[in-house]
Amino acid sequence: MVIIVLGLGNLAFAIVAYRQRNRQIQGNQLRETQVELAELRNEMAQRRMDYLRMQVELLQEIRDALADRGGAVTTAPGSSRQATRPPRARTSRRSHQPPPAPP
Repeated sequence: MVIIVLGLGNLAFAIVAYRQRNRQIQGNQLRETQVELAELRNEMAQRRMDYLRMQVELLQEIRDALADRGGAVTTAPGSSRQATRPPRARTSRRSHQPPPAPP
């Protein structure tokens, strides 16, 4: 009887150890996935910075070309974005009335 009880206890400890090891493996896989995602995020951020840098260079070239042609290029501090962009044309009016009922 004692051997059977000890065998069952040993089996219970083995099950607990197996579950803990399984959780540890899953945690390691999760951490590895998080590291991979962080690396991808950093690469994407670096690419975005490169694209923004290229865009700034292009805009500077355009500004310089306009200034060379004698165009008026102003970069007044505090100027709003709305002042440099024309308002959007309204194509239709929205009605707040419900649609007509079907006949």
